[in-house]
Amino acid sequence: MPRIPAKIGQFKVLGLLGKGAMGEVYEGVDDDLGRRVALKVLGRKHQESKEFKNRFLREGRSLAAMNHNNVVQVYFIGEFEGRPFLAMEFLDGYDIGAAIKKDGPLRPGDAAEVIRQASIGLGETQRAGVVHRDVKPSNLVVTKDGVVKVTDFGLAKALQEDLSITATGVFVGTPDYLAPEQAMGEDVDACADVYALGCSLFHMCSGYPPFRKGGADDHYTAVVRRHLKADRPVLKDEIPEFDEELSDLCRRMMSRRPDVRPDFDELVEVLGGISERLRGEVPPRHTALHISSAEHPAFKPPSGEGVPVEAVAVPSQGNRALLIGLGVGIGIGAILAAAAIAWM
Repeated sequence: MPRIPAKIGQFKVLGLLGKGAMGEVYEGVDDDLGRRVALKVLGRKHQESKEFKNRFLREGRSLAAMNHNNVVQVYFIGEFEGRPFLAMEFLDGYDIGAAIKKDGPLRPGDAAEVIRQASIGLGETQRAGVVHRDVKPSNLVVTKDGVVKVTDFGLAKALQEDLSITATGVFVGTPDYLAPEQAMGEDVDACADVYALGCSLFHMCSGYPPFRKGGADDHYTAVVRRHLKADRPVLKDEIPEFDEELSDLCRRMMSRRPDVRPDFDELVEVLGGISERLRGEVPPRHTALHISSAEHPAFKPPSGEGVPVEAVAVPSQGNRALLIGLGVGIGIGAILAAAAIAWM
């Protein structure tokens, strides 16, 4: 358990929210402004690594350059005990991944509305020259005001930068939503985020990621292999009477060919119509499903995979907000590119 400092920079520390591969996240407050913040500090084991410092600071600069309702905000970038830290927006809400795990799949219209708002945010990051690279349900947070915010830009890559941080042939990211070109170690653009959104949409509607079978062979490289070679599952084939337009859009988003996938502007427009027709709402509602294909057990990510970043407050049955730390970083140590490269 890391020592909890009294202050980080000018921010008073209220407690530890979580820790992970990249460092720790604390709840803090800016007394001058009376504003709660999440304080994300690079871990001590990485403080001598120029690579990790660059990645960490790149995340901060990427987010600080933006000011959009559907993207988590960074208020301040500083240094604490020789380590960089970010003072970020404290999100009072819950993440979609946790909601699916707790209550099951979302109603199709509500899933469409969540993805629509995420597409608006990611469209803004694209215009700012940033690719997220790790879009997944646990990185989409619904605030208490009913706004979807894209979080955890720990893998964000500025389009103007070269590949000096992520070497050619080495990929990083969560395997369940990983675009084929990213898995192959190729340079990626916003099309990779569209693919990940498509996989996230499938997960929201079905209750499980598209390339998980629920068996013992659901290890990292097996899932990556399915992204590269297996037939894409189709929502209207998996779920009886599923909305055909939403299913077809999800399939396009998950195309192996980046040029076939819709862009964010098209997604916002098409999903807006679907959401309106299906009466989509945020916060999203859940539904019980009968899956047509082979039964998928409740999805549980293997240890070390899919570790989310941002600190959020999760409403409990007693209508109280329980502060939880969702961990820091995305488990880079668990995402070993060498394993996939050995397979390929």
